[in-house]
Amino acid sequence: MTGTDPQPLEFALLRQRAIGHAQAASGKIWTDFNLHDPGVTLLEQTCFSLTEISYQTSHAIRDLLTGAGGRLDVEGLALFDPARVLPGEPVTDLDLAAQIAAAPQVGRVLVSRMARQGLYALTVIPAVDPRAADPEALETQARHQARAAFYRHRPLACDLGRIRVARRRETALEGEVQITAAARPERVAAEIYYHVSAILRGQEDGGGETRKGATRADVFEAPQSFFHAPTDQDGKVPDLETHLSILRAIPGVAHVGTLALRDLPPPVLARPPEPGQEYYRDLVLPATAPEIGLTLTLHGIALVLNPNRIREEVFRVAADHIARARHHLDEPDWAVLWDGRRRDFTLAQVDALLPALYRTAAPRPAPAEAGLDVYRSAIDTHLAAMAQSLAALPEFFSGDTDRDAMDPARQRQRIAVLDHLVALQGEEMPPTQHSDLHLYRGQAQRGRFELWWRIAYLRALPAVNAARGTGPHGQGPGGFLGKLRLLADLPPPPGAGLTAGLAMLGLTLDAGAAPPVPTIARADLVPPETPFDMLVRRDDTARPLAPAVLLKSSPWIAQGRTTPELFLRSANPSNYIVAAGETGGHFHVLFDPGHGGPLYRCATHRDKAAAAAFANRLRNTWRALHADAEGAYLVEDILLRGKSQEFASHSATLVLTGWTARAARPAYRAYVATLLARLAPAHLLIRPLWLEAGEMARFERLQRAVAEGADGAPRALRALLAVLAMRRRLEAVSARLAALPRPVATGDAGAMQ
Repeated sequence: MTGTDPQPLEFALLRQRAIGHAQAASGKIWTDFNLHDPGVTLLEQTCFSLTEISYQTSHAIRDLLTGAGGRLDVEGLALFDPARVLPGEPVTDLDLAAQIAAAPQVGRVLVSRMARQGLYALTVIPAVDPRAADPEALETQARHQARAAFYRHRPLACDLGRIRVARRRETALEGEVQITAAARPERVAAEIYYHVSAILRGQEDGGGETRKGATRADVFEAPQSFFHAPTDQDGKVPDLETHLSILRAIPGVAHVGTLALRDLPPPVLARPPEPGQEYYRDLVLPATAPEIGLTLTLHGIALVLNPNRIREEVFRVAADHIARARHHLDEPDWAVLWDGRRRDFTLAQVDALLPALYRTAAPRPAPAEAGLDVYRSAIDTHLAAMAQSLAALPEFFSGDTDRDAMDPARQRQRIAVLDHLVALQGEEMPPTQHSDLHLYRGQAQRGRFELWWRIAYLRALPAVNAARGTGPHGQGPGGFLGKLRLLADLPPPPGAGLTAGLAMLGLTLDAGAAPPVPTIARADLVPPETPFDMLVRRDDTARPLAPAVLLKSSPWIAQGRTTPELFLRSANPSNYIVAAGETGGHFHVLFDPGHGGPLYRCATHRDKAAAAAFANRLRNTWRALHADAEGAYLVEDILLRGKSQEFASHSATLVLTGWTARAARPAYRAYVATLLARLAPAHLLIRPLWLEAGEMARFERLQRAVAEGADGAPRALRALLAVLAMRRRLEAVSARLAALPRPVATGDAGAMQ
């Protein structure tokens, strides 16, 4: 947000401007400003009340949003803890390494990219000493935990190409360091060993330690300061000369000579290396005096060092650095979700502030003063409404308020506020006009959805924005797919799949199906008094029908088969009408299959209200079947490479329902395509693929086979998606060709003219 907060209104300025407006309205100049003049007295008291309201609006936002019980409704107001908002899923390789290294059995991990774009290689260093009783079990645990952590934080359209567990290679430090006369030799040696060991672990950051916890500004402005660059672990000995500034800063060090690392021979009983085995260097503290390769000198004389005291000092140095490291947060700065002070917004009426002579309760013989009474009452009413608006701010901004409000003005006001709150997060609600997003909703449902949609999106923003570059995993859809589903009104697919509703009914959509012929001719219908009497008033709360009743009441289904066209029409409420029977005393529920032909009779009731209620239940059941079948799957090509290792880099397919009433409409498909282009990361190519019911059933079967690890399933799924994508492109080309004007035959002279 830009600009400055508005300043509280000043009484003198208000009075000056109000007098100017009053003089302009009356065309007269005010010269009498004494109490006996009712005009200026009323004006001054009104200005005083306005300054009081202005003072109340200048309270802290926390106080204005604190409810009557003195509680700040954090959840209802969609306020989030900074520790939840600021973190994000990995963006760089270093971020990914830090997330994986948080696993219990993983000490640290080195992340590198392989030759093929999208594939990562992990080198895992276990958190414990691999010389333990069962090092292989520890390595296996570290490998499994690192793999699981990678897939929890996996970047979109990326996969794990190789994972190896590095083994320890003992390394000794050699070199010469000159110290000052006041320095303690073992303490200086311990500091050097600690820093060199930290350099080998990739945890040396060159300083920056502080006893003060990290504030929100620290994390927001310099997040990179909380991670440390990994050292070179490609088999080369790290060059300690590049870290001399760190070693020179050690208290007591006068000069740093040449330092070097020497690899120690492996133990006699060491396990044989595996193919492609990687190692990490670990600095070994000397156990005896001859093992001390680090020489400390004072005035050119080498000092004798005690290895036991060096070990003790290393523990003290490590504890001291941990205490001063930036591993904790500044709790007072991060604790922001505390209750405010509930303010009193009671406003004294202007009439009560006036002298007794001008109050409305005072008797007046002159009827002309009745106009002043009306004027004062109007002022009181207007000012009271302003104060009441301030008092109602906690309820107005709460996401649990007025979700079912039927007042259009109230809904528009709430929607405008929610759009503003979403904009403060750097987001924008997509335009839904002419998108068919609300095809299944009536007017009342649409109003409630517009509110719920924005509230749900506002509350989901911290999670989806934090994970915006993360792919789907077992615990969630990832940021991209989660945001797309929310904005496109597509719930996560059920465990049984998107075709489960059709399978439960035993219904198959077949373009070649031959449904029964409608039996009710339009000419045979008893004409109502007005055509509108045949329409059924929409009731979105009507209970759905049982599957058996639905099939019995849908005569356009024969032997579990119907055409896609009739299935699409079944979700349209206007295709259901109620008409009186030929002999009277009963009413038919009819379904219009289109083309202006006969109608299907779904049911017959003696009462028109009962027939209308059944019609609502019937069409709500079909509408729910359509809505429940809509969803989206994200299929990343890199995850289907299988043993062939063939895949398209940075490529994915968004598989969507294409056979329902809303999904079949071009406007809704264009809306989803716009969302896809807006939300997809710029380096990824994600293509939408709209499937028919039979195609989706085959896709879901193969997808389950891939999840179960069936041999050949990834290749079969890739082939199916390629064939279906080609089929959609051919259908689009055929549709464009069919829309072209036909050429005029050369032999048609009349047409030629």
